[in-house]
Amino acid sequence: MIMRAVFKSVVPALALSLAACASSPPVHFHTLSAMDAPGNGNRAQPDLRYRIGTVDVPERLNRVDIVVSGRGTDGSRTEDAAGSKAGTGQVGAPALTTSVTLLENNRWDAPFADALRDALGVRLAVAAASSVAAGSQPAQLRLSLQVYRFDASRSGDVDALVDWRLRRTDASDDTDAVEDDASAGSRVLSCRYQGYEHVQAGDVDALVAGMQRQVARLVDDIVASTRPWLRDDKAGCVQAAGGA
Repeated sequence: MIMRAVFKSVVPALALSLAACASSPPVHFHTLSAMDAPGNGNRAQPDLRYRIGTVDVPERLNRVDIVVSGRGTDGSRTEDAAGSKAGTGQVGAPALTTSVTLLENNRWDAPFADALRDALGVRLAVAAASSVAAGSQPAQLRLSLQVYRFDASRSGDVDALVDWRLRRTDASDDTDAVEDDASAGSRVLSCRYQGYEHVQAGDVDALVAGMQRQVARLVDDIVASTRPWLRDDKAGCVQAAGGA
């Protein structure tokens, strides 16, 4: 009798649990690598070889769940973003909000810093391809990034502010310890990328596509700045054609 009573109490609970799981919305995974990355059908050899070092992002962004600013009504988890660092202002860019929403059913394929590193690596490898003389050695470069903003909002704003730093490592040991060494002198190029666009409000896929385009434009700026700097270490930062 006791076992029968226990069985009768467990079965309904198990059924309710299974029903709840069955009704949960599916989880969608996204990547920061754009599907329209430039092709390399000519199999050109790279004249630039980038190694990605430090990628610092705000703590509020470095999650697997996609983070959007502004409160929603879809049951997504909302957290306080007070204390997050604001970047410099930009005309048309949204003001920093005091709360962020975690889209728990829409996730990156890795924590944001790793997803950004992977996307940069893929795009840089393709964008660095060029026609190089046989036997030429590609320039060895180390890239580090400080991300202040890489934000998406429910209203459709995509806003990025990134400082990036490039160091040539051909003639020195490639270690983190010397990355900020003042003795590196002219072998260091420091630039800032700032981009903004507006996409369809409330559309997660549109927000993701907007963030992918920001990654692509960031890479275009890095590559466009690198070659002139390698020819003349006094050359400044370049904004690639078509950039934001």
